[in-house]
Amino acid sequence: MHMADALAPGSDTPLTLVIERGVATVTLDNAATRNAIDQRSSGATIEAIGRIADDPSVRVVLIRANGPMFCPGASMAFLAPEAPGMAERVDALLMALNPALAKLRALDVVVVAAVHGAVAGGGLGYLNMADLVVAAQGTKFSLAYSRIGATPDLGASWYLPRLLGERKAIELLLLSDGFDADRAQSLGLVSFVFPDHEFEAETAQLVERLRAGAAGSFGAIKRLVRQAHHNTLAEHLDAERREIVTAAHGAEFAEGVRAFGARRAPIFDE
Repeated sequence: MHMADALAPGSDTPLTLVIERGVATVTLDNAATRNAIDQRSSGATIEAIGRIADDPSVRVVLIRANGPMFCPGASMAFLAPEAPGMAERVDALLMALNPALAKLRALDVVVVAAVHGAVAGGGLGYLNMADLVVAAQGTKFSLAYSRIGATPDLGASWYLPRLLGERKAIELLLLSDGFDADRAQSLGLVSFVFPDHEFEAETAQLVERLRAGAAGSFGAIKRLVRQAHHNTLAEHLDAERREIVTAAHGAEFAEGVRAFGARRAPIFDE
């Protein structure tokens, strides 16, 4: 196990980063703001993503939270419309945070977001950058932006049309109505919903399954799915050909085929 010094548990930061056995766990942990987004949390998030991106041992990223909720969006103390400079504060935060979140989404490792309690506004930005999202049954969601006269940020208006379709994305963003975890799953925002009392154990089981999986295959699958948004069919067939030929030169594919023939579980994480 190793931890980023400034982001280790017990340090004075709004989140922690622990890297152990190939799993990088980012835990939002700011009781004072209920994990809301502000300058300090943004800076810590940027630092954590940078350290994860530079660590070749990382196979899976898990983003989770301590406290009663995952993230309610921007901190009201940060926005502080009665104080001068709200627009400048928002601009500076997003100018710094946006590239880091784009870097997180572009990683070839699997990113899992595990949410509970409430997720609103910019809090969904973490979900937007994840490959898989798991939610505790009691989680409540809201896009929230239009309720306070704001506009989407942290990828909401890019990600939602691709995931849900344009009309459903506009509905959720315009009306900002809250919805529960089951509807989030039916919409496609959430991959799995677990009972509250099983949430931690089920999340840990999923993360371990991904950690022990074929990391090279996972990375290639992510690249292909991202490319599918802009490739022609001919281009994409060729991209698939290149990726599977590369895989056929590697140890994972050979191990997977051998294991299948021997009727045993493959070992990918050695």
